[in-house]
Amino acid sequence: MSSNQPLGPYAIGERIGASVWSADDSRSGRKVAVKLLSKQVPKDPLKRDELLKTVRLSAALFHPFLAPVIEVPVVGDNLVMVLDLLDAEPLTKKLAGKPLDRAEFFRLAYQLVDVLKYLHTKTILHGNLTGDSVMVTKSGEIRLGGLDLNNLSRRENTSREYQQKSNDARLVSYLAPEQIASQTIDEKTDIFSLGVVLYEMATGKLPFTGAAPADVARAIVEGQPASPKAVNPNIDNAVLGVLGGCLFKDPYKRHRDAKTVLDLIARSDADAVRVAEELKRKANLLSATNVAEAPKARRAILLFADVTNADDPKAAARMQQILGEAVYLFDGQVIDPFGTRLVAELPSVDSALEAGRKGEFDFAPEQQEQEQEPLAVRMLLHAGELELQDGKPTGAAVEKAYAALAQLPPGELFISEEFVREGRGNARMRDAGARGGLKLYTIVPPEPKIETLPEPTTLELEQEAAAEQAEIAAAKQARTRKRRRAALFTAAAGFVAFAGGAGVMWMARNAQPEAVVAAAPAGPPPATAATPRKVLISDFTIEAPDATLTERANAIRLGAIEVLRSYPEIRIAETAEKDAASFSARLRAGAAGPEIVPTTPQKSGAAAPAPDVASGVAVLVQWVTAEVRMKPHAIAAADAMNAFADALVARSQNDANRTDASLRSAINADPNFLPAQLLAMHFFESRGNAADSIAAAKQVVTLDPANVDAARLVARASLQEANLAQAFSMYGAVLKQDPKDAEALNLVARYAISANDQPRFAAALSRLKGVPAKNVAAHEPDTLLATGRIDAAVNRYYDIEADVPDNATLALKIGRLGVLRHTLGIADFELKKLAQLDPLYGYHMLQAYVAAEKRDRPSAAKELALALAAAQPGDDSWTSAAEVYAILADTKNVLTALDKAAKRKEPTAAYVLANPLFRYLANDPQFDAIRQALAAQQAEIRAALPSV
Repeated sequence: MSSNQPLGPYAIGERIGASVWSADDSRSGRKVAVKLLSKQVPKDPLKRDELLKTVRLSAALFHPFLAPVIEVPVVGDNLVMVLDLLDAEPLTKKLAGKPLDRAEFFRLAYQLVDVLKYLHTKTILHGNLTGDSVMVTKSGEIRLGGLDLNNLSRRENTSREYQQKSNDARLVSYLAPEQIASQTIDEKTDIFSLGVVLYEMATGKLPFTGAAPADVARAIVEGQPASPKAVNPNIDNAVLGVLGGCLFKDPYKRHRDAKTVLDLIARSDADAVRVAEELKRKANLLSATNVAEAPKARRAILLFADVTNADDPKAAARMQQILGEAVYLFDGQVIDPFGTRLVAELPSVDSALEAGRKGEFDFAPEQQEQEQEPLAVRMLLHAGELELQDGKPTGAAVEKAYAALAQLPPGELFISEEFVREGRGNARMRDAGARGGLKLYTIVPPEPKIETLPEPTTLELEQEAAAEQAEIAAAKQARTRKRRRAALFTAAAGFVAFAGGAGVMWMARNAQPEAVVAAAPAGPPPATAATPRKVLISDFTIEAPDATLTERANAIRLGAIEVLRSYPEIRIAETAEKDAASFSARLRAGAAGPEIVPTTPQKSGAAAPAPDVASGVAVLVQWVTAEVRMKPHAIAAADAMNAFADALVARSQNDANRTDASLRSAINADPNFLPAQLLAMHFFESRGNAADSIAAAKQVVTLDPANVDAARLVARASLQEANLAQAFSMYGAVLKQDPKDAEALNLVARYAISANDQPRFAAALSRLKGVPAKNVAAHEPDTLLATGRIDAAVNRYYDIEADVPDNATLALKIGRLGVLRHTLGIADFELKKLAQLDPLYGYHMLQAYVAAEKRDRPSAAKELALALAAAQPGDDSWTSAAEVYAILADTKNVLTALDKAAKRKEPTAAYVLANPLFRYLANDPQFDAIRQALAAQQAEIRAALPSV
């Protein structure tokens, strides 16, 4: 594009960035920024629609520190992104080669990391984080740009960023080593690029430079950044701690995620958090003001609320915060976020009902038990003409709502007749009289449940029996205490007499010297698995400029770190920490060859020969374990240790082939060398070598049964192979270390219900109460569904969803049942939720159900293919596919899908056997074989579950 060239409704102005131009929107006269995402959209309508849906879904973002996206239209053959035109300058231009002071560094860094964390929660890898993509306004606010077709539509886990930017040395400077090497990328790739930006903020310079792009790339992959202290002697140690943990070449050593970096900044500078939160409030107020700039009078769906103790500004602020979150969750806007009364505008009846229900739940007494002063909040849903004067809501509808609100009892959501005229959603209403001239209603459960209530579940019966046993035990204890009190009273008199005599005898004795209690040894207690010690292994000192010694020192240090990391008594610190014991070593040329001298800041150990890496590692490891007073561990054989250390050095240099070869040599030399197996598990997984990664994980589990990562990896692979006994055994190991692990508990519960094992299902549900509700994939009504009682199950699911509106699995269950019950309105409602909660699997699977119900075979097939591609072991994807094909009356594919579900051993045996949708297949020989396989699978599950 060029200046003054029209692009649809946009008159293109000057170029303001890579593929970004200023423009005038001829429809509104608004100044905007237009970014060219692609010069050619797919010609095939299906591919074109899929690309548009993916990009628009990904670009539907709002964060105060993100460059606001207005729309993503297709103009001719071009796919473009239209953004607000910002009055801001790139961070690099703002810096102009000079570092920021400490306070400004943390203020801007907190905002930048906060928005990066937001993108990661939306499963978006930025991959394009540079000093030019970070914009800074005149008021000191971050606006992160740089979103493009790559990060909005990325589905693969590799990057071609280096190939795309290899002609621009400056852009290459921000890439992570794995991007340059076209290896696996993830959120930690963004963490590295973040570290480069933070380094630039702290020093005014880039950490990696070169005359040409290739030189820069080599420096990133093989070199080390210049010390920030050398570039900026005034740099604060807290700043170093934040940026230093981002710049490790090994992704596993970097800060774990953006939240970790955010927490570090918050601990280092509380003022940065305060400023960011104030900016967020300002952004929300501005958003509300933008609503106020709409036409003065318009029909609106409104939510009103206030607190009964309106004179307390803190109570009003808490009400605004809690209910404001519900409003924004369902795409609404708070019009007056700082008043004593909340007024919010919602986009639809359904979203208003959901926001109101969430508020009603949040303000329930049982939800406020932890609050010292529970809020008494009155709430009203209303509709009418809304007027805004100076940003304040006014008009007859608002005044009527205020009058009614003042007369309402707190704690319950009321709905006006005007609102009901706009629609009822899926709510049933009950007459609640009139207040302030408004006819009012309240919400009641969807349907009467007197006849549809099932028999008590096993969990309920067990709880009732447990209560009875507790009452019996309490009565026994009371009787026992009574008998003991009588016995003690009898013994008391004798004891008093004895004590008096003993006292006289004691007074008559010669005074004896007091016993001397041995003083506890000084310093921290010995390191144990229960009380591990933090240890920092600092860079070694090389006493003579010798390249061989330098290389050996690096290998010894890396090897010792990984060996110590495998000890449960040790925690390796990546940077200097207050409670971390610091160790290092000196390497020197001795008369008989290289020597190593282990050191701490206070003392040095004896010099020892270091003819190879293994001997040096052994010396340093023994020195550290002796200093922290832990029991010594066996050290691997020399050939295994030397090969392992070479693998570590190669990995630090991003030499994948050498890492692979050396790692295999180490494992072959000593299969029981835990650090080598741990490295192999992660390295082969990052290379996509599942077989070798799983083999290493199995060995890790054998050597270290407490390793949750290895157990989980083996469990998932076992599910993939339909090896249920091994999968449950591994999930049992996971639960032993973390009794509240959501993945393990969900799988146990789902397979228990598949096998009609009610006691284990009840036990798993009980444990799942300790898991965040949005992460729970098994629910009590699953027992009804597994017996074919769909109508009874869906009513129970509705009740759960009212309390847990952000559960993706629940939304898919309700949506699927909505289609099976021919209520597409419910399915459409759940689709909107799944677009945010589970866009890769649940959204496409429910789309397939809806398309099948509409008899749209091509769309159903396309959506089903997308869902199956995103399915994970333990899903019920092929069972769902069979239902989609059954709706389409495609018997051949129904049987094929059910056969795959049976062979994959999906947790749906009971559901398939009871599903009325498949009853028409009762006399089909192939279906009979599937039923026999499912019955055998149920027996296999019942036999395997006790290992959990």
